[in-house]
Amino acid sequence: MTISSTESKKIYGGNSSTSVFPLPFMFSRNEDIEVVLTDIAGIESLLTISTDYQLSGAGESSGGTCTLNITPEAGQTVLFRRNPAMVQEVDYVENDAFPAATHEAALDKLTMICQALSERLDRTISFRVSSAVYGAELPEPAPGQLLSWNETGTNLSNKVSTEVEGIGNVLLPLGIIDGGTGSTNANDALINLGFSPVGSAVATCLDTAEGLAALDAEPADPGILKADLPDVIETVFSDEYQIHTGTDLASFAATRNKIEWTLTADSTFDGLSPANPVSLVFYINPATFALSFASVYTFYGDAFNASAPEVRVCVDINGTDKRVTIANAKAV
Repeated sequence: MTISSTESKKIYGGNSSTSVFPLPFMFSRNEDIEVVLTDIAGIESLLTISTDYQLSGAGESSGGTCTLNITPEAGQTVLFRRNPAMVQEVDYVENDAFPAATHEAALDKLTMICQALSERLDRTISFRVSSAVYGAELPEPAPGQLLSWNETGTNLSNKVSTEVEGIGNVLLPLGIIDGGTGSTNANDALINLGFSPVGSAVATCLDTAEGLAALDAEPADPGILKADLPDVIETVFSDEYQIHTGTDLASFAATRNKIEWTLTADSTFDGLSPANPVSLVFYINPATFALSFASVYTFYGDAFNASAPEVRVCVDINGTDKRVTIANAKAV
């Protein structure tokens, strides 16, 4: 018979359901076929006939079939390659008959061997056809060294990293001692540079708002930072509380921005009218007494809870704009 096809290798992708694969090329013996399974990680395993698979169709011009004992999974690949032993097994005896079948079988095997060699050569690196370079050889592997052309450009040689750096090239990843990060990705680079988890989170933020969110921080009011401070800030900021007594704020004059107010009866939040814009925080002990608010205030947050151990009332006043934010502490 003749071998009209140049195909001698076939690769199939696994799908977790197919275990029978056609071999679309002729092979004379089962031993001539190699089966290689490549897993999802790219690791190749040479399978063993009978143990891992069975073959049928040896000697058929149309090819044969391989049945795997284990079905390849999705993401895996299975390769079938014809790789006959490179031996000549036909013995011609002088004056004996010259059977055509025997002679053709020997020619078929030589063709198969040539195709197997061609498949290997197709996977090698070679110079272009117009190249004048010849006789180039790979040097023996040297740990930690790089493969490079020699000074005359006629052969390959091993070079240590300092030699490569000296001719203007940079090894990646660049070590920290050399001004790099020692990594090829952002997360490992931040760890190598000593960033904490918080620092790493901030370092990867694209803008100020994202950075503040990563820190769980509240931005300062830019209006305050840009304003004429003596005209805006009326009270003295201090860690000490200003103590207030009374059932309203008619006679109250803020000297600090934090006020402690213990109710002694049902009271009214009214009468606070500073000349300049102001922000105050009242820490109120309800003591079960009710506190009502004048209608000029706009409310945010919780409703006032007289049974809470402490109620924080934040007041922002800017002219006729009066805003109140209430936060009740949880009872212990």
